[in-house]
Amino acid sequence: MKGVILFADDHVFHNDRTENGLFKKFNLESEFPILPIDNLSVLEKTVSSVSTYRAIILDWNFKKDSGEEGVKIPDETPFEFLKNNKIYSLVYVYSQADIEKEKKDELEALYPKKIFFETKNAANSLDVEYKKIVDGIKKFETDNQHLITPFLWSQAINNSVQTIFDELENADPNWIKEIYTSAVTDGAEPNAEVIGVFQNLLNESIVQNSDLTKSLAATAALNDVPIANKEESLAKLYNRIYYTQLLNDAPIMTGDIFKFSDDEFAILITPECDVNAKKETTLEFLKFTKTASAAFITKKKKDDAIFNNGVQSRHILPSFPFEANVYNLSAFIDFETSFIVKPKSEFENKRSEFKLNSPYIFQLRQRYLAYIGRVGVPAIPPSLKTFNLK
Repeated sequence: MKGVILFADDHVFHNDRTENGLFKKFNLESEFPILPIDNLSVLEKTVSSVSTYRAIILDWNFKKDSGEEGVKIPDETPFEFLKNNKIYSLVYVYSQADIEKEKKDELEALYPKKIFFETKNAANSLDVEYKKIVDGIKKFETDNQHLITPFLWSQAINNSVQTIFDELENADPNWIKEIYTSAVTDGAEPNAEVIGVFQNLLNESIVQNSDLTKSLAATAALNDVPIANKEESLAKLYNRIYYTQLLNDAPIMTGDIFKFSDDEFAILITPECDVNAKKETTLEFLKFTKTASAAFITKKKKDDAIFNNGVQSRHILPSFPFEANVYNLSAFIDFETSFIVKPKSEFENKRSEFKLNSPYIFQLRQRYLAYIGRVGVPAIPPSLKTFNLK
């Protein structure tokens, strides 16, 4: 794998400490680029700024200066940092601290097979400790070949982002203002419009990255990683692909899922360009109920073809987030009865925590529009068919 290693230890800059010797040895002898960090505040800022890091070598206790002479305050630990940040890379805790079992268990649940606890041993030589860390990182990478592609993907994004920003800046340094104000003039949600333009450019760029596309094929050829419950795992996967959890301050968007009662749900289908103009009065939805969905799926249990959405008047959304952490419930939308218009007083504060992602929201809208806009075609007269078959 490629990427920088973050070496976070409050003694990393102390010349008389083993940690400083380890950093220097990494810097001079290994193929790993390494970045030294001596406090948790800088570590958090670095993690939020550097998207691709191969591993974090992490001490457990960080001394904190009170700012007053003779006043001591308790050491900091990275426990809350690890809980509050989703870190994709290896977390290699390298410390002399006696870490509570409960905290270890909680972190191992948050980072399954991605966090390891190794004890510093000051009695060992620098070479022994260095080899222990390097071997641990290499073993992790050997055991997790499927992680190579996401690392390459992240790097491809980094490279493309720099290029695209540079090209847009050279074209017009006011490019953000131009797209934003144009969206406002058109009545569209301006933030989504600017971000959408950039995401489209990013997609066009990274899809041409040959290292990434070769790695995708290589990863697809690897043996499966053993999973306890394959069916549930796949349901979780497609739940994440279909739906995104919304932040509290996210703008209202096409595809947002609303919960009008414990049983009645709806998906916002008002076009993105109209949401801003309409959200203060009325919005359009496709509604459905959890009860009717469950009854329909139960009735059709032997017909798995229903998920192909072959019937024009209905649409099935699998692994729908009716409930948190439940992945085997599906939504059944009947186009004959689903369309509703709700005033603000009825939809305000009724948005759920999730939205239906693209392209699935666009597929849903297109199928509904095709259903209500279908045109009947008259039958060909028998005499004409007979003549054309001669």
